[in-house]
Amino acid sequence: MNFAGMERVSLVDYPGKVALTLFTSSCNFDCAYCHNPELKKLVEEKVGESEIFTYLDKRAALIDTVVITGGEPTLRADDLIPFVQRLKAQFPAVLVKLDTNGWSSDILRKFLDIIDYVAVDLKSLNYEPFSTVDLKQIQKSIELAKGFSSHEIRITMFPPYVPEKDFEELARICIGASLVSVQQYRPVTGFCESPPYPGPVLREFADLLSGYAQNVSVRE
Repeated sequence: MNFAGMERVSLVDYPGKVALTLFTSSCNFDCAYCHNPELKKLVEEKVGESEIFTYLDKRAALIDTVVITGGEPTLRADDLIPFVQRLKAQFPAVLVKLDTNGWSSDILRKFLDIIDYVAVDLKSLNYEPFSTVDLKQIQKSIELAKGFSSHEIRITMFPPYVPEKDFEELARICIGASLVSVQQYRPVTGFCESPPYPGPVLREFADLLSGYAQNVSVRE
């Protein structure tokens, strides 16, 4: 399997671990604030499996984990599942984390036997502006993730998608989660310029979430 990109060392993609991050292309959501807009569509993917495995061979003492993100990685499940199986067979000590928008709990379930950590996005109570998937399907993926040993729910604080009136209901969806990450949205000039929430609003939401989730982090 080939990937659209590779970040050789990341300290932010897997909590407490040094990661190699792989990027797939193509996404079935059209989020206004997308952090990787160049990967929304399928692009030429030049990072091959041999390059990845060679790098891991050389950096085995440094890299704790491989993080697979996108795009939306689960759209590539037919290729990605065998890749992860080969990766785990060759590097059994390396942990694997999967990032997903949660569009399909059925596909996500297929990964849970072969990965070590899953992060599911909770983008809004209303998915209609950017997706054909509804909240009920996302909730199925979130509930599935909650039953997995190492999981995270991520909420990007984009005000049009996450208005303050929805904070309480979003928090209830996260009940029982091991970790909820409240992530600041960052405007991009000429692309997405809505003003972000000030820091105190993020921390106020985090305080609310702490009554529902086991752990809450704020990424400003």
